[in-house]
Amino acid sequence: MNNQVRRFGVLAPPGNTALERELPPLLPAGVVSNHNRLSRPGASITSDSLLRMAESIERAAHDLAQAYPEVILYGCTSGSFLAGIGREAEVAQRIADLTKIPSLTTSTAVIAALGALKARRIFLATPYPDDINLHEIAFLDHYGIAVSKWDAFRCQTSEAIREVSSEQVADLVLQHRDDIKACDAVFISCTNLLAIDQITRLERELDKPVMSSNQASLWAVLQHMGVATTGIAAGHLFSCSSPVEISRPRQ
Repeated sequence: MNNQVRRFGVLAPPGNTALERELPPLLPAGVVSNHNRLSRPGASITSDSLLRMAESIERAAHDLAQAYPEVILYGCTSGSFLAGIGREAEVAQRIADLTKIPSLTTSTAVIAALGALKARRIFLATPYPDDINLHEIAFLDHYGIAVSKWDAFRCQTSEAIREVSSEQVADLVLQHRDDIKACDAVFISCTNLLAIDQITRLERELDKPVMSSNQASLWAVLQHMGVATTGIAAGHLFSCSSPVEISRPRQ
């Protein structure tokens, strides 16, 4: 064994445990992920708490950069769209400028992935409280993606999200079979919500593409790295190819 591998970095919320479980088993041979945690004042799922993670970027990104990843992912969906409509890439630009390493956010990955799936009307499933859900619906609408129907677990804390199993996520989605018939795809939002192991089953039962935040994040990172994704058996998205917006260090 040696360290002659390709690597990407992940900055995750402090209470996020799903990214480290879901991404590594799907990585192609010769690709590894390195993780570091951001900080925030508490585990509550509120706009203020999620946005304050940005205060720890300098420390977390500086440390992660010492692993020399090819790209750094800011791995939080809500934490990257709550800054304001159209500002989802700002935190990635800050990371890129600090580390001199290209960066992206889960939110920008989500928009690119939905574009690759040609999804304009979606069913949205989240673990968030309703105020966060409404922010997300507005964020998606800004990019021309209509949320036809949605449902949520309405978790108030990161710990509560971790209590939701991927099987429960699948059950929530399948309760809306009739609504999903009129949609182009299903989007399961939140990088702390386990879902990837249910995507193939859901696609088979619904006959629609199903996408999660973690799946979209991994797809976007590998697209940037030029790593083939067609052999990853975790949803139709991995058979797609499309440009992904990446923030690069400014000169």
